[in-house]
Amino acid sequence: MNSEMSEPKWEDLHMDCLVNIFGRVELESLLLDVPFVCKSWYKATLNPQCWRSLDFSKLMFDDSWDFDDLTSRLMDKYHLEGKFRITAIIKSVIKRSGRSATYIALPLLPDNCTEEALLYVADGCPALRVLVLPSDVLDCRKFKMQNHISKWTNLEFLKLQTCFHMQELLAPISVHCKNFIALTIASANIGKDEASAIVNFLPNIKLLGLRYASMKMENLVTILQGCKQLELFDARDCIGFDEGDEAILKLASHIRSFKDEGSMLFDYDYL
Repeated sequence: MNSEMSEPKWEDLHMDCLVNIFGRVELESLLLDVPFVCKSWYKATLNPQCWRSLDFSKLMFDDSWDFDDLTSRLMDKYHLEGKFRITAIIKSVIKRSGRSATYIALPLLPDNCTEEALLYVADGCPALRVLVLPSDVLDCRKFKMQNHISKWTNLEFLKLQTCFHMQELLAPISVHCKNFIALTIASANIGKDEASAIVNFLPNIKLLGLRYASMKMENLVTILQGCKQLELFDARDCIGFDEGDEAILKLASHIRSFKDEGSMLFDYDYL
């Protein structure tokens, strides 16, 4: 077949097209596969727009000398020597984003790594819109998240695995993050103070995820009555109220998607 009739090659795609495609590729492939295919693909990955969505939580690391496949490939591809450090990879990737990262999900990190990674995220990601954090994040001694919220003025969605000081966290969000609309906390303890904090600091929240929470009915009622802009409220598998309660469903009738399946007044497994 005449060369002029041959199909176009991937490496011949316009640079803007490549950047758009690679910005949708999972982080593992973007690190270990794409840059090593050809020169044009490598050049495309140098564009910070490829590194705007960074989901580190899908990378399974073994932070020991017994390297897993991912760790071994990283060390081989990037000619790393000595003890492997997860935070070095996280910092390197964030640096590639050129301060343009809008989505970051951090994995559960070994001791002493979480603080270092979070401090780098706080200073290197001013455009952040979505932040997903592991369960140990609020146990960090040096990193006080509420002290860094002012750096993320574009923040819209925060997902936590736990939260013990909700008032301290939500107060600066209400001041500095004017576009904030979504909060998800797994296995939270929603008492009177926590429910009031959600209502007082996030009255216009649109998405609230409190699955597996310990939350009495009166505190759920406080949230339902105070957050009139809610469009999605996940209150499944909670302890403190029964699913399908007519009074609750009536209060939640303004919410487009209210989920309370699996919730019960008592945890009968412990009775």
